[in-house]
Amino acid sequence: MLRKILPTLIGVSAPLILSGCSIGMALSGHPEPNFDYVKVGATREEIEFEMDAPVSTQSMADGTQEATYKYEVGNTVNPGRAAMWGYAWLTIIGILGEPIYSFIELTQGHDEETKVVYGPDNRAIALSGYTPPPLSPEMKAAQEEQEKHIRKRPTPRSDQPPASVQPAPSQSTTSP
Repeated sequence: MLRKILPTLIGVSAPLILSGCSIGMALSGHPEPNFDYVKVGATREEIEFEMDAPVSTQSMADGTQEATYKYEVGNTVNPGRAAMWGYAWLTIIGILGEPIYSFIELTQGHDEETKVVYGPDNRAIALSGYTPPPLSPEMKAAQEEQEKHIRKRPTPRSDQPPASVQPAPSQSTTSP
């Protein structure tokens, strides 16, 4: 009797236990490195800021060092996807579909590896491994449109001296 009831209980409770996992997985993740800063000529500090610490470093005979970086691509935090899973979970279909949603979240992202060769001055002289595909024209247009709405720090104009150098206008105060 217990052999018949136990699988049924496990089968019924598994979707309930897994409920909400897809939401949590969509809200967790790792930011991708910004490859605009990972290029030949960049300093070790700039590259490690984007890629984190290397998993291995090997000194070469010619005085250079080869560092290997591993990172995850395609699994950034996604509140929109989490909201979609949350909305679906509120319906009966969402509760029953939670194992499918969790599987989808488990398959997000993939591991990549990039090797960087540093010269004696700790600047990158060669890169090999993963490089992201170029942005589509639509994505470039969307990024340019977003840039219009980002508040930026003003840059001083070169034709005028900084405000701290300019003399303040004299003000005379007279008392009546």
